[in-house]
Amino acid sequence: MTHFQRALALALLVPSLASANELSRIYQLAVKNDTQLQAAQGARDAALAGNPQARGALLPQVTGTGNIYRGNEESDVTRPGVAGVVHNDEDTESNELRLSLRQKLFDAAAWNRWQQADANGAAAWATYRLAEQNLAVRVTEAYFNLLGAADNVRFADAEKKAVERQLELAKKRFEVGLSAITDVQEAQARYDLTVAQMIEAEQALTTAQTAVSEITGAADANIVPLKDEIPLLGPNPDSVNDWLKAASEKSLEIRLANAQVRAAREDVDAKRAGHYPTLDLVGTTATGESGSVTPGIGKTDIEYDQMRYGLELTVPIFAGGSTQAAVNAAQGTLDQRRAELEGKKRSVERNTRTAYQGVIAGVSRVKAYTQAVVSNQTALEASEVGLEVGARTAVDVLNAQRELYRAQRDYSKSRYDYLLNILRLKQAAGQLAVKDLNEIDALLGAQQGSAVARKPAN
Repeated sequence: MTHFQRALALALLVPSLASANELSRIYQLAVKNDTQLQAAQGARDAALAGNPQARGALLPQVTGTGNIYRGNEESDVTRPGVAGVVHNDEDTESNELRLSLRQKLFDAAAWNRWQQADANGAAAWATYRLAEQNLAVRVTEAYFNLLGAADNVRFADAEKKAVERQLELAKKRFEVGLSAITDVQEAQARYDLTVAQMIEAEQALTTAQTAVSEITGAADANIVPLKDEIPLLGPNPDSVNDWLKAASEKSLEIRLANAQVRAAREDVDAKRAGHYPTLDLVGTTATGESGSVTPGIGKTDIEYDQMRYGLELTVPIFAGGSTQAAVNAAQGTLDQRRAELEGKKRSVERNTRTAYQGVIAGVSRVKAYTQAVVSNQTALEASEVGLEVGARTAVDVLNAQRELYRAQRDYSKSRYDYLLNILRLKQAAGQLAVKDLNEIDALLGAQQGSAVARKPAN
């Protein structure tokens, strides 16, 4: 369990309203069940296991062997000055226990492979942490899509009911001769459209719920809308240069790319070390016995104890050019990783600037849509009054209703986008933490349905 996950678990132990920890609850489920994070965890564990594996090549290698042999040897021997052929027929047997030790004293390639494994482990950790932060953003985005879809269902239902009332009113006005049949036809057409929009909104809500379930592995998620009023704060610190500096120092993407460059550099050195000699300390001890039975001579037994130790120098002379080819290939990979690092630095800078501007623009956008809702509400009321006195038509009222609900949908979406941009900015700077999810949780808790009737606050 990482520091990020431990902090999340501790945060969930703090007593709080059920509506105030829904996002953290969903994230906790996602940590346990998201397949992308599980795949990143498996890749991390595999890479970390490579470090002791590579280090083991530098440590003493001890092997023990034992053998028992039984056999028969037959031979025909001709000796100078002896007439005829001597036929030998011997039964042989031998038993041996052998213990061998090998310790590397100088092996540059093995050393570089160990350093490469260390860099691969650092890259794997950065990849996992990056997947963890990506999961936090993905969960928040999926949950906000769910809340937005639920908002759209409420907006579509409210608009359908409002248009239905206008349709009934248009029919009554037509029956008493206060309006033309075109008003009824227009209201009917608009009502049919709202029915189709309602069906589409309900389908989108089902899709959004499925998307959350895909990440969390749970059947559903509680729909807890944002509160009517949320603080609209700009980036803190309010200097983009401060965020760029933090991103260059703490970005997980840059940390990952740096580790990949280091691993590629160690690989070049390991391949180049194929030209270098190696020096090993070797030692062997063995004990055993052997014997043979020769017809006419009898049994012969030999017992022995051996011990040998010394230095073994291996000098590569010629490998058909394969060693240098491997160096060239590794150098190409290193050049690739360096280019990717530079590209990652540029993309992190771009993403940081974009997210920073997104937060600033998000504040202005929410405020603008707040005023748009108020203005469209006023315009609708004026159109309804104008219809009563004959200064407006039913079409004017229908258009005003459509613009009001469109403004409410835009207002709702702008708040979700604003909060997501805050998370993306912190992620780009390598500062995304569990407290950021908790802060968003604190903004949840509005009663379902209030989004339609409310007037947004500044």
